[in-house]
Amino acid sequence: MPISKYRRVPSYRKKGSKKKFSQFREIPVVSVKTITTVPIVVASEETETKEPPKKSNKQQFRFVLLFFLITATISLWLMQNSVIAYYQQTYHSNSILTNMKQQTWWQTGSRAGETLNNGISRLNQYIKSANLNIITTYNDNYAYTDSYKAKIQQQIKFAQEQHRHALKKAAKVKNMKAAFTLAAADEVFFAGDSLMQGVAPHVQKWLNDAYGIKTINLSKQSTGLTYPSFFNWPQTIGNTLATNPQIKILVMFLGPNDPWDIPDPHNGSRFISFASPQWENIYRSRIKTIMDTARQHQVTVLWLTPPSMRKQKLNEQMIYLRQITADEVNKNQGYVMDTRTMLGGTGDEFYDTVTQTDGKKIKTRSSDGIHFTVTGQKIIAQNIFNRFNLPTQTMDNDSTNVQ
Repeated sequence: MPISKYRRVPSYRKKGSKKKFSQFREIPVVSVKTITTVPIVVASEETETKEPPKKSNKQQFRFVLLFFLITATISLWLMQNSVIAYYQQTYHSNSILTNMKQQTWWQTGSRAGETLNNGISRLNQYIKSANLNIITTYNDNYAYTDSYKAKIQQQIKFAQEQHRHALKKAAKVKNMKAAFTLAAADEVFFAGDSLMQGVAPHVQKWLNDAYGIKTINLSKQSTGLTYPSFFNWPQTIGNTLATNPQIKILVMFLGPNDPWDIPDPHNGSRFISFASPQWENIYRSRIKTIMDTARQHQVTVLWLTPPSMRKQKLNEQMIYLRQITADEVNKNQGYVMDTRTMLGGTGDEFYDTVTQTDGKKIKTRSSDGIHFTVTGQKIIAQNIFNRFNLPTQTMDNDSTNVQ
């Protein structure tokens, strides 16, 4: 096999072919007879760098310990007042730092610490004020659009309205408590139709037995405000209040006997249709007459509106009467009590039972869909009784519990 003059590996190339492995330097061929030594100097591209000697662990520990001691000493020197106060509060005795306060250089640290704390407090206050000014300026000039400002004003107005409403409600509760406060010498006057005839006796018994408070009950069946020729409630109430100055509260309960056409006061041969504007004006005027008479005698009026009825037509009539009665009584500084929720009703639907907490249902309405069972009477009576602010007295037995 032929050998090249300069070779690294045997040459197999043919004549005229290019040299392979051109990346390798050519070196002299070593033959059997002669050995030619060529020194090769390789220049290193990297320069040697000498690393500084590392500190020993002991030296590092000493450095850290010294730094910690110096920092702790300076902190204690500056914060001595806080440390002394904490020690006294925790251990109820003076610390060794208290004795050092006599030293001038120690007092200097105390003053320096106070100055530093005051400076930090002022700096924090300044930063807080600056941040607030920046935020306010940005919001007023960039973030708060006209629509957003209008929304904010609406929210402020709503909050103010809610506050006024809460104050008004609180004042009403306070006035209600005063209005329904009863002393032993006061009397309660009950007026109404057959609905009141079933309810009033229970309240009368509880007031008399437990507190010795007298009552007057003039309730009469088949009566209302539409036919004063049959029974004139405004006149009867006026006469009763005039002859019984000890009456403090008037409780009214009317409604089911009123949804009828009424005779025209100016033309007896003509009737005015129920729920017409003229009919409503007359009915409201009779409620107002009762309210004015009660106010003249400084008597509080509690007016019970009728519950829902089983018959659809009568129920619709009661819905109308509840609305105008409640409106007129409220306008004349009276108090309205809605009997629907007491008897298990929701809205204007008729219910004849009440569900107790244990799930048991109790019948509250009679079979005619108008009047109440004894249980229904006691439920309404209990709500009336609870409205009164009665004198403090220990009762031998709780006679007001609904059975």
